[in-house]
Amino acid sequence: MSFPDPLSLENGFNAANSYTRTSQDASGSRWFDTAASATEPRTLEIKHQVSGKGKDAVDRHLIKISTTKLDTEQVPHIVVVSTTLSLPRNTIVTATNVYNNVANMIDLLTALQWAPLQTALTTTYVDKLLRGEQ
Repeated sequence: MSFPDPLSLENGFNAANSYTRTSQDASGSRWFDTAASATEPRTLEIKHQVSGKGKDAVDRHLIKISTTKLDTEQVPHIVVVSTTLSLPRNTIVTATNVYNNVANMIDLLTALQWAPLQTALTTTYVDKLLRGEQ
């Protein structure tokens, strides 16, 4: 089963970015934000990989979002945010374990501290990461 096409993802300003699938094969897909330009693209990649064999097999699922910006000399600069879900195929790891780890990661990156009058996510933890804090 595939993700919907186009795929709408909300950005930090509560506005939607609409990604259209541009390619797909057995290991994943590549998407392009239709509001972005060809010279300053925003792309999304979803990839899947299996490594190991038997009881040591591990599934890896990569999600990568990239934004390219051009400086005044038209030199491209790319920011990449990626997440890899890596989990053993054995049955000791449950879907709940995976969902909880994903929720913790989302909370860490977005500091989901909604207040009644707040209109955007708090970026406190991302700011700390960008300053090199641990």
